[in-house]
Amino acid sequence: MGKTMTDKLKIKSSNDFADPSEWRDYVRAFVPAEEVDYVLAFERTQLFLCFYKLRGMKPPAEVKAELDRIAKLNDPERTEALEAFNDWLLATTTMRLMLGNESANIEANHFDTPTDPRTQIDILLDHLSRTSPCFVFWRHYKKAADTASRPPWEKFIATLHRNELSKNTNSDREYALLIGQLGQLLTYYRDGSLCLPPFLFERIWFLDRLRGPERTLQARAVVQGLIEAMKPCASA
Repeated sequence: MGKTMTDKLKIKSSNDFADPSEWRDYVRAFVPAEEVDYVLAFERTQLFLCFYKLRGMKPPAEVKAELDRIAKLNDPERTEALEAFNDWLLATTTMRLMLGNESANIEANHFDTPTDPRTQIDILLDHLSRTSPCFVFWRHYKKAADTASRPPWEKFIATLHRNELSKNTNSDREYALLIGQLGQLLTYYRDGSLCLPPFLFERIWFLDRLRGPERTLQARAVVQGLIEAMKPCASA
């Protein structure tokens, strides 16, 4: 699809950073202010297109023509159009995930293939940052400047439970604790370029579609699945 936006602006790719949020901070510091929102939106587009590639699927036929059309617009219309297009890509990707489980054997074989696992996890981290309030709390918690005096995640969540989360149930509190563990595990997998176990991508993607005890149970299973998959690596 030609040169990417990062190529044109001569800036580092998000793949050069351990955490997608660090790349976004870098963009805000080094990209001209009038280009920042478009560059961030364009990176989301690239993540969605990488998702199709990793899944062995062709992106919708309209993608190239629409991106070419959007690139010719002026801001703020250009960025607004790209954000709307990203929302469409997200909806299309979600539908394909929901409809794709009949190819179970093919998908299992695909996830066993070590094809750029960092991109898979970047997509998940970006998605969780936009859809999961608990994950956003965890990201803010991890970004705290003074890590030595930072309370344990459990105490941090207990404070939130008395304030922001005060109307929620104990199940919601446990879910928030599990999301912190999930964030740590995904970071570990990303830093080590480790492939996610089969079908965990989908299960993590749809976590915040669930509610109550069912959501907590699913989060617990996801965390346990990631931990169990690490054991062969640790003993190798």
